[in-house]
Amino acid sequence: MSRTRAATVLLAAALVAGCGAETAPAVPPVVSSAPAGTAAPAAPTTTAAPAGPACVTATYDRLSDAQRFAQLLVVGVPAGGVSAAARQALAKEPGGIILTDGDDASAATVTKVVTSAQATGGAEVPLLVAADQEGGQVQELEGAGFPTMPTALVQGRDRTGLRADAQRWGAALRDVGVTVNLAPVADVVDPDLGEANAPVGKYDRQFGDDPATVGPAVAAFVEGMRAADVAPTLKHFPGLGEVRQNTDFAGGVVDSTTGADSPALGSFAAGIRAGAPLVMMSSARYSRIDPRNQALFSSRVMNDLLRGRLGFQGVIMTDDVGAAAALADTPVGARATRFIAAGGDLVLTIRPGDLDPMLRAITQAAGEPAFAERARDAVRRVLTLKEQQGVLRC
Repeated sequence: MSRTRAATVLLAAALVAGCGAETAPAVPPVVSSAPAGTAAPAAPTTTAAPAGPACVTATYDRLSDAQRFAQLLVVGVPAGGVSAAARQALAKEPGGIILTDGDDASAATVTKVVTSAQATGGAEVPLLVAADQEGGQVQELEGAGFPTMPTALVQGRDRTGLRADAQRWGAALRDVGVTVNLAPVADVVDPDLGEANAPVGKYDRQFGDDPATVGPAVAAFVEGMRAADVAPTLKHFPGLGEVRQNTDFAGGVVDSTTGADSPALGSFAAGIRAGAPLVMMSSARYSRIDPRNQALFSSRVMNDLLRGRLGFQGVIMTDDVGAAAALADTPVGARATRFIAAGGDLVLTIRPGDLDPMLRAITQAAGEPAFAERARDAVRRVLTLKEQQGVLRC
C-alpha cells in the first residue's frame, strides 16, 4: 500500500524494465450507472457475492451482526509483539491484521505474534494476516528467516524466474502464518513523470512504464504467490502512476489523465486474469471517471469499472485509511461506511484505535436496509476469501 512504515520509512519497491513486449490486454468499454459529471449513488446496486460453500454459509449464519461487521476491518499489529492497543482491538474479533514495524522481527518472533493474535482475535473466525512484501525498500518483514526480496527492477528481468521467486517468498510468509500479501503494485508510471510521481515512481515501486511490461510481471508475481497459498493484492486501483502527490502526505490528490479506457488498466486486468483475489483501492480522485468521489468512495470506480468492466469478483479493500492525509477531512467512522456503501469490502487501518469508531459507524449505518445488505454482502466475500485461503474451516 502507499503508506509509510510508522511514518518513518518511506515506501519503495522497484522498477521492472523490459521483459517481453506482449501487447497490453484490451479493455472493453465501461457501462456507467450514472451520466458523466454526476455523483455516484450513495447506495449502489452491486454484483452479489458468489454463493459461498457450506462452511461460509454456516459461519455467516452463526455470527451476530456485530461479529459479521467486524469481519470488514483489518487493523495494525506490530510484528515484534502485540501491543496493548492491538490486543484491545483484537478483542473485537476483526477480520484481519496487518503486521507493521517488522524491520527486525525474526520469523520465529512473527510466528509467535501471529499465534497470539489468532488466539485473541480469531477464536470464532480466524484472522486474515497481511504483510506488505513488495520487494526492495517495501518489505515489512526483513528479520532473520525472511529472504531478502530484490527491487522489482531485478524481479522483472525474467518473468519465469519471477514466478518461482514469488512462490519462494510467499512460502516464507505462509510459514509464519501470513495469508495475504499486499503486493504487487500494478500501477503504470507515466514515463514523463518518472521520479516526480511521488507515491510510486519516486521510490521505484513500479514494474515499468507501459502496460505491456507491467502486466506480465504482475501476472507472474500473482501466480507465484498463489502457488505458495498466499493471496496477492493488486494495488492501487485504478492506478497512481499519473499523479505527482502522495496520498499518504497530501489531500486533494487528483488524477486528471486516467479514464475508464486507459491502457494502463491493462496491468490490473492481467493480474485479475492471473487470479488475484484482492484489489486495493487508491485514495486519489479520478476526474475522468468520477470527479466528485475519491476512488475508494466511488461506485463508478469499484462497481462500474472494477467489477463491471474488468469482471473482478473478489475482495475490494482500502489502502491504509488510518494515517493517510488524503482521508484527514473524513471522519474515521465515515471512512469505513462510505467505502462499504460505494461497493467496497475490507477496510484497512494501521491504527488499532480506529476499530471501535469504525465498527460503531458500520453498525449504526446498518439500520438502513440497503446499507445493511451491502455490508452483509461484503462479509460474505471476506468469509469466502478466508475459506479459499484455508483460513476458515468447518
